[in-house]
Amino acid sequence: MADQLDYSAVRRFWDEAATNAVAASYMAHEQGLPQSCVEHRFDRERTVVESWFDGLTSGSSILDIGCGAGAWTMLFAQKYRRVVGIDMSPNMLAVARTQLGDTRGVELIEGNALLVPIEGTFDGAFVGGMLMYLNRGDAVRLLRRLRLLVPTGPIVLRETTVRRYVEVRNADYHVVYRTPTEYEKMAAEAGLRVQAVERNRGYADMEVAVELVNIARRIPVLGRHDPGIVGRPLWRALAMTKPITLGLLPHAIEAVGIARPHLTNHFMLLENE
Repeated sequence: MADQLDYSAVRRFWDEAATNAVAASYMAHEQGLPQSCVEHRFDRERTVVESWFDGLTSGSSILDIGCGAGAWTMLFAQKYRRVVGIDMSPNMLAVARTQLGDTRGVELIEGNALLVPIEGTFDGAFVGGMLMYLNRGDAVRLLRRLRLLVPTGPIVLRETTVRRYVEVRNADYHVVYRTPTEYEKMAAEAGLRVQAVERNRGYADMEVAVELVNIARRIPVLGRHDPGIVGRPLWRALAMTKPITLGLLPHAIEAVGIARPHLTNHFMLLENE
């Protein structure tokens, strides 16, 4: 099958990435982008997620699928009574356990989210870039499971996307990039409906930096060194000029129809039909 990933390769990638877990969770590690870039993206993303979880209360319970190093788990734990985080990478979960410490109301589970026992139901779920690491059939099965685990609340997906078709990468890095329309079809197969779709502007900002670092590192003298030599000062320059570099310029590129950057990212709000 064209849409076929090796899950052992996915797990191996994330186990190795756990040495720089926080940056890796946001794919900022290979370009040497600093923590301030990760924080910028997270701040913009949480605005969307919090608005879609607005109907929940402090007594609510949240399921965090693909919790990684636990950034979202920590945020949810500060707001809600119970949070269950699930991840297949033991190394990433080890970082999450260190980050979370003895935070109350949090349970971290290592394993396949399709199979691990999960007690009770939840008032909301967050899937932070998990379906892109699943073959289509398994992704639909996970959505079906979420429909049962979250019978009445919001299910928020955050997935890296492409504008057309489905793009499979299964060399060193195993991932499937789908369109928002394809995710809508998959949700419908699982008995869920897409209530809202929103472009992830935090990801878009970071992708500006990623593309510029990749261009700069084609220069041999820069390509031989730690990417942080380029990534850190470049992000500082972008942050200082963000009304233009992260605001007007990307919008202008979109307005004239230039499909850059190649990858995009979207939030999708799903609910039971």
